[in-house]
This record gives sequence, C-alpha cells and structure tokens, in this order.
Amino acid sequence: MNEILTVLQSSNLFKGKSLDEINLSLSKIIYKVQTYQENEIIFSPNKIADTMGIVLSGSIHIQKLLPSGKVVIITKKSCSDLIAEPSIFAKKKYYPTTAIVYKTCKILLIHKKDLLKLFSMDEQIMTNFLESVSNSMLILKHKIGILSLNSIQERIVGFLMHACKEHNSTIITLPFSKKAWAEYMNVSRTSLSRELRNLEIRGVISFDRQNIEIKDFEKLHEILF
Repeated sequence: MNEILTVLQSSNLFKGKSLDEINLSLSKIIYKVQTYQENEIIFSPNKIADTMGIVLSGSIHIQKLLPSGKVVIITKKSCSDLIAEPSIFAKKKYYPTTAIVYKTCKILLIHKKDLLKLFSMDEQIMTNFLESVSNSMLILKHKIGILSLNSIQERIVGFLMHACKEHNSTIITLPFSKKAWAEYMNVSRTSLSRELRNLEIRGVISFDRQNIEIKDFEKLHEILF
C-alpha cells in the first residue's frame, strides 16, 4: 500500500498531500486497483465516461480515431499521470478518446461519485483536479494546433515558436526524446531528423541531441506564416 501512496503523492490529484492524508482520503471512498496487459483498452468511445484513473505503473497511449480512419496518438501517460480526468464531468456521455495500454500497467480507478466525495472533504484536492484538467486542455489545444499544420517543417517550427514563447528563451531543451517528439507530432523519426537537418543547413536553428537553438527568428516566422 505504501508504494501506491507514494505514487499517488506524485500525482496532480494529491499534490501537496502527505502519505497519511492520502491514506485517510482513500479510506473514505470506494476505489479499485486494476492491472491491464499490453494493447488492452481501458477507456474508449464505447464506454460511459464515469471513471478516471491514475497510472501506478506502466504506460498508456491516448489515441484518437480520425474521420479518415487514421489513428493519432494524442499523448502518452506514465507513472502518476491522471487519465480521462477531463471527460468525466463533460456533458458528452462517452469518452472522446481511447486509452490503450502500451506497457503492462496498474491503474487506480475512481468513480465520479467518489471523486465528488473527495472534493467535498478536501478543497485542495478539488483545486488540484481543476488545475490538472485546465493544463490538459491547454496541452491538447497546442497539439491540435501543431497537427493542423500541413508540412513536417511547419509542425517543427510551430512547436519551436511555442516553446520559445513559453520559456522566453532562444535555447530549447526538449522534454522528451526525438522518438517521442516525432510521435507527438505524428511524423516518423526519420522525417523529423531530415527536416531538422534542413533547418540547420539553412541557418534557422542549430541542434545537439535534445538542445535546439533558434538562430534566425525571421526565417522561422516566414516558414510558418
């Protein structure tokens, strides 16, 4: 149980709570811990959106089926991440995306009515939840903006311009690997590397592993607009 509590303490929902406080909160609600195997579906548009989860171990892909039939990975979830939290209080009855297991995982599941009970007992947990939902929506909005761009180069530039603005710096340290970045933008790693090299040759950027420096903002702007 201590292992579970330690993971929950790192989650957005229980941020700022001691292990004893989390244990006390859980003792007052009904929840369950369930193990899922690779490629097993946890939530999908065929299921009623009445439960959220917290990843205790393993990893999950959140996927969206486009009208064209293409499946896009919206985001990845790993240890201590919340899943489906924006969905359970929405007007829409079903989950809008599919949560599918990438690596065998263990999930703590909380039904909507028990989450409401937590909110009534602890205002900080409710605030944590609302903050998490807001941040998830901002991330999703940014990703949709990136995916709506036509070319791979435009997607790279859009991502870099957003990162520059967010961190107020011309030097960007990627928060994930190049492979994960390619998946985030729904392009192949080979294509991503090729376009990064093209941008470097043109003198727009320079890059070394996970560090990218913007050399020419004017050219960057021209590519996007």
